[in-house]
Amino acid sequence: MNYRLTLSLSLLLSCVLLFVTGCFATDKPLSKDPNITALQTVLEHQFTGPDPEFIEGSDNIEKLEQYYEKRYKPYFTEERYNSFISTSAYQYILVALNNDKQIKMDKVKVEKDEDTYTFKMTVLYGKEDSSQNSAEVTGRAKFNNEGKITSIQYLNDDGLSEKLSN
Repeated sequence: MNYRLTLSLSLLLSCVLLFVTGCFATDKPLSKDPNITALQTVLEHQFTGPDPEFIEGSDNIEKLEQYYEKRYKPYFTEERYNSFISTSAYQYILVALNNDKQIKMDKVKVEKDEDTYTFKMTVLYGKEDSSQNSAEVTGRAKFNNEGKITSIQYLNDDGLSEKLSN
């Protein structure tokens, strides 16, 4: 009888440990490459929103500059940061805002090949209280030795800009 009790307790403890471990598991793979983590963060900022802070900043240039600086400046070289802000940073979120839609980065996969990081992500979009559609966005980025983005290009956005406009 003592053997059965020990076996039962061991099985119960194993089940509890498996449950607790599962509660702490994440859907996002943890990368040891800080450049991959930085790129994923930039993409999430660019393809998720608009949030209240962006909406407030869209009417106040000083607040918008602070918004961008907080989200993007740590990840870019000074030159690339200025170029990114003037050409790409607000592209998708602003179109979503102007068309009363939301966008959200759902999944992203980043791979490194020599000095280039390629990415493929799924972006969900639609009206806030309606069903979500998805688009696949691909691109590539490069980093300098200090871990700052020197180049980021979107190769294909699956028509996301046009889809947000409709």
